[in-house]
Amino acid sequence: MKSTFRPHATASSLSVWQAMKEAAVPVLAYHACALVAYLSFTAASLVSSGIDGGAILLLIGLAVTVFTGILAGQVLAFLRVRTWIVLLLGAGCWLASFAMAMAGVAGLGTFGAIVALALWLFPIALSGGLWSLETHRALWSSWLPLLFATAAVLIWTESRGTVAAWFEGEKWAVWDIVSVAMLGTTVALLLLYLVTRETHRLALWRRGPTAPLAPSLREKGAARPRLTVLSVVLLGAMALFLTVGTALVAPYLWRTGEPGDREGEGYGEPTEQTGEAPQEQPPEEESELMRRIREGLQKMGEKAAEAGQKAASTICTLLTLLLLAILGLLIGYRPLKRLFLVRHLKEPLWSVPPTTRIEQGWRLVEIAMGDAGVFPRAGEDAAGLARRAAPVLAQLSPVEVHGLEDAAEVADRVRFGLGVGPEDLEVMQRFSGWAIDTVWERLSDADQVRCLYRNL
Repeated sequence: MKSTFRPHATASSLSVWQAMKEAAVPVLAYHACALVAYLSFTAASLVSSGIDGGAILLLIGLAVTVFTGILAGQVLAFLRVRTWIVLLLGAGCWLASFAMAMAGVAGLGTFGAIVALALWLFPIALSGGLWSLETHRALWSSWLPLLFATAAVLIWTESRGTVAAWFEGEKWAVWDIVSVAMLGTTVALLLLYLVTRETHRLALWRRGPTAPLAPSLREKGAARPRLTVLSVVLLGAMALFLTVGTALVAPYLWRTGEPGDREGEGYGEPTEQTGEAPQEQPPEEESELMRRIREGLQKMGEKAAEAGQKAASTICTLLTLLLLAILGLLIGYRPLKRLFLVRHLKEPLWSVPPTTRIEQGWRLVEIAMGDAGVFPRAGEDAAGLARRAAPVLAQLSPVEVHGLEDAAEVADRVRFGLGVGPEDLEVMQRFSGWAIDTVWERLSDADQVRCLYRNL
């Protein structure tokens, strides 16, 4: 009778449309989180640098880059594209961005700066969108919205002129209701996304292509995982706790670059006369935001060149150490393994039962016979090896060999579970020690080196 059973391991009870519906909630939650973070960054940037055509054009270009990257990453995740392919694409974009920065973005104008920045930001958005739907990658995707939220808080803090107070030790002065709202809203939406992502993961686990069992019924209403009122309250409390904790700790972790890096960027220490940080006035034809981005990209190119030189030196050192380690492993691994193994078989490094001591003793005999050129055969019992090894041992030893047959008999009894006699352990220890020492002492120097490097 022909069986009609079909395994469910590769089947899925979710259609393409159902799979898209299941993924819609975490997709929208992630987009909402990223959108709020980017709008906070946009508002802080416009307040800091002023509203002009160049800044608006730059922010629109960044918005298109970010949300196109997120959407493309989520589509790739839905199509189950390998992560390494996406990372390779992102590495190519970063290399192009670094090349433009090193070649001099200033000569390319506003459009060149936007393209270089877009090439640098697109892989981050692409990876964020990819990881937002990949299993066990939800926390990794939080990098993107937190990046914009952090930048928004820092830019807003600069625009309020509280950096001087921060330098004087008033760490709390950097926060106000706007910066806390920017951070807190992003954190709350990020937690909401993580919850919806877990619901989506549960749906894939129960009904997706790798589900262990097909569901007998479709869960609806109260049977489906959902956020209750208590869950929303707990989620809000957690968001508040994380926001307050970040606000308490972050100002003590912030730092500036070298003094030379702060000149002309509004980060200088307060002057004695006015107590305000020196500000370099930007050119009239260029906005403050564009100037900072242009200078940042130029510094990125300089630091990329310097990092390339340091990386080349570090890579050469690591390759040298790796080659030395491989050479040392090839030279010393087998001799050290043999010394440790023979030492353990002679006198075990930890307590072992008598049967194991007997098996270890016969293993020592097999090593000695292999050194003499008589190797154990597959499926051969101890008595068979003893018959083949007796003539060889007789040639190596000036005295008549005694105990080989007795040790083989003991080894076979233990191997086949026929019991251990009162004298068996002593017989095996005495003969195995004699065999390994006698054979080794009668080998030539070349044979000893060969035996050190043979595989045991």
